[in-house]
Amino acid sequence: MARMSDAATPPSPPRRRPFTLIVLAGLMFLKAGLIGAAVVRALVEEGVASGSVRVPGVGVEVRETPAAGVILLAIAGILVVSALGLLGNRRAGWLLAMVTTGVFLAVDIVGFVNGSANHVWMVLNIITVFYLNQRDVREGVGVAGADPAGEGTSA
Repeated sequence: MARMSDAATPPSPPRRRPFTLIVLAGLMFLKAGLIGAAVVRALVEEGVASGSVRVPGVGVEVRETPAAGVILLAIAGILVVSALGLLGNRRAGWLLAMVTTGVFLAVDIVGFVNGSANHVWMVLNIITVFYLNQRDVREGVGVAGADPAGEGTSA
């Protein structure tokens, strides 16, 4: 009897992506675009860049070491893959975003201690961590299950 009622139940409509997940994917696309723009600008304009988004030394490194530009473009590609994974509600996209943002924050902390931090990039990374840890984002990608009792977890 229960099987008949299960078969009669219409399928649930596809779940909408949470707004926070869309913002997070947008941040990942933005960071990938900034990295790509920095590499192109370093190659085309010989390192002339605006002070707000410029990463100190990138222009010189990209011009002097061709592998640096390739590595930066690969990182931008990883960010794009991560954003697409997030939009596809994939756990791997969230994990990739978490790892890359963690590495970026470690580099930001070293830059801050050395006095060469890019504060705009640091703020983007902090905002990314904030959105990565939102409950609806974690539930959307399957990292955290829904809490039926409405209570917080102790972990």
